[in-house]
Amino acid sequence: MTYTLTTQPRRVFSTLGVIALALLPAVSSHGQGCMATRVSPPITGGAGKAGYLVPGQWEVSLTYRSYEAERHFYDANQEKVPANAPRVERTIWDLSLTRALTERTSLTVSLPYQTGTFDRSPIPPYTASADKARGVGDVAVTLRRWMFDPTTHPRGNVRLGAGLKLPTGNYDTQTWRLVNVAAPGSPQRLDWRRGPADVAIQPGDGGLGVALSAEGFHYLGDTNALVYGEVTYLVNPRGANSTNNQWSGAGPYVPDPETSVPDYFIGRAGFSFGQPLGIQGVSLQLGLRIEGQPPRDLIGSNSGFRRPGHSLSVEPGVSYAFGSTSIFVSVPMTIHRQRWRSVDEKRVGYPNAVSAAFADYNVMAGVTYRW
Repeated sequence: MTYTLTTQPRRVFSTLGVIALALLPAVSSHGQGCMATRVSPPITGGAGKAGYLVPGQWEVSLTYRSYEAERHFYDANQEKVPANAPRVERTIWDLSLTRALTERTSLTVSLPYQTGTFDRSPIPPYTASADKARGVGDVAVTLRRWMFDPTTHPRGNVRLGAGLKLPTGNYDTQTWRLVNVAAPGSPQRLDWRRGPADVAIQPGDGGLGVALSAEGFHYLGDTNALVYGEVTYLVNPRGANSTNNQWSGAGPYVPDPETSVPDYFIGRAGFSFGQPLGIQGVSLQLGLRIEGQPPRDLIGSNSGFRRPGHSLSVEPGVSYAFGSTSIFVSVPMTIHRQRWRSVDEKRVGYPNAVSAAFADYNVMAGVTYRW
């Protein structure tokens, strides 16, 4: 049996699904500056002529996310401007393909590609060199299932998901740096050396992860307004990936320079308002978004070099659905940042976490098509 929503709420529901697609590139390389986030959140609703996919239907989406981060923070949203404050730029493109297996179950494969720059010009010896990294990220394969029959629950439902994040992205991309190779106390002597780029711009993390997700939506009475919520947690059992992230001497100087493979999380909740001012196909969204990485993993070792913390953002967005196509634009604006101390920082007695760069805002956009 197939089911389609009535024309008016159908548009609201479909456009809500498109705005949620902004989260898909997170599978490999999303983050807030120095802190990379690598989870694949769920998709609330769908896109096109029906809110729910029908058996055998396909959906393809291309999403974009970009940010710059140069302001540094540590502890509870306290800004810090250290002498060595690098600037981070990242752009992520994500191509995702979804297949409806049944009325309630779907399978999504997501392939990301990212470019990043970690500008080290403020870091001694002040040589204006910058880490650069680009490439395919970690592919995600996710199975999701609506918990209630779409036929009997057109205006509210819950969906659970589970998937694998495959270690297809390079976590040891090499870059050139001008490094002071002189002995301590000797005059500066610079030489170009090659080694791993900073972990904040690596395409992958080197871990085979398990992503667990939950999402839901509910219309408010007989209106075109609804509430939505979703959360995803990525379990990364691998302890560290053997990459020395402090090979040139730059960094927080923790005892263990090997790069950690941390867990990641992301959550969103808010409201969607359909057909504002009677404009067909348009939907406005406003919600909160939190993302980051914890200092301790659910499974595996917590040691190694990581920048745990989280950012909280206000996330406004607008989307438009026409025919089988939907587009969206979203600009999450950060209102709170917190850089937690890592296990290694606590072990060596650091009173505060070393500062990390957080983006003030992100730019997201995308298009999806269903057939």
